[in-house]
Amino acid sequence: WIGALNAFLIPSCTLISGLLYDRGWFYHLMIVGSLLQSLSLFALSFAEPGQFYMIFVVQGVLSGIGMGITYGPSMAVISRHFSKRRTLVMSLVASGTPMGAIIHPIMLNHLLNGTVGFARGVRTSAGFVSALLLVACLSMRTRALSTPTTSYSAVVRKCSREVPFILMTAGITLCQIGFYFPVFYLQLDSIKHGIDVQFSFYSLVILNAACVVGRCTAGIIPAYTGLLNLIIVATAACSILIISMIALSDISSVVVIGVGYGYFSGIYIAVLVPLVTMLTPDLSELGARMGICFVFTAMFSGGPISGALLSSQYKWLIPSLFSG
Repeated sequence: WIGALNAFLIPSCTLISGLLYDRGWFYHLMIVGSLLQSLSLFALSFAEPGQFYMIFVVQGVLSGIGMGITYGPSMAVISRHFSKRRTLVMSLVASGTPMGAIIHPIMLNHLLNGTVGFARGVRTSAGFVSALLLVACLSMRTRALSTPTTSYSAVVRKCSREVPFILMTAGITLCQIGFYFPVFYLQLDSIKHGIDVQFSFYSLVILNAACVVGRCTAGIIPAYTGLLNLIIVATAACSILIISMIALSDISSVVVIGVGYGYFSGIYIAVLVPLVTMLTPDLSELGARMGICFVFTAMFSGGPISGALLSSQYKWLIPSLFSG
């Protein structure tokens, strides 16, 4: 539930941050969002065993809002600086997320399970993240942000008449229902099938390493295939790989699923914002359109649904078929 709420708030907060970005509040959003992320991590270090409510509020709510405030504007601002190679640059920037997801779990694993312990380990993590957020904030600059001439309601009305935009939003929403199943459950699936716990931990590292490659190549391939064709292939491949989790039984199958799903899910995520940008004729409305699109997709993160289908008996067949 903590991860699902976090995954819900990140895109849904774009509904607000996108509107404020369009109105020239970029720096305010980045500063407030970064401070919330730092605060949430430092506050997490004070959590005690069994304090689910505190971890839920700090890691689920506060961190989710902080990331949600910065996510949309930090991607949208790139579109102002590039036109010809916009998709390539956006996908390269998007590769930062899985890159951090390779380094951070390994670092935390050694800190939390070593001599440092939970509290100091999380504070070390918080300091590391805060330093990187500071670098990010100092690196980003807006460029000729024009104030929108139309209101948010006018943008909503305009989007409601654009069939490609509606179909794209519906398609992404359906994908999100099953998208997080391997991310949340690949490690557990591996452990429950008798695979070494230490290796199972690195299954997500393998997934994220492949995701980096996927997100980087996502900026190159569309020049030959087109964005829509690429996202169709990527989502179809993700579907097949999720269903194939039914057959997970040994280390080789974990590696194949981790590499395959990491790569194609990386492509899928990397091209989402460029796809919204492509279907936005007036870039002064980009923030608002991102908010409208992502608020629908955020409603179905799929984590709790998959968990309910999995049940305490760990019936992998049902959630794998549903998510796939």
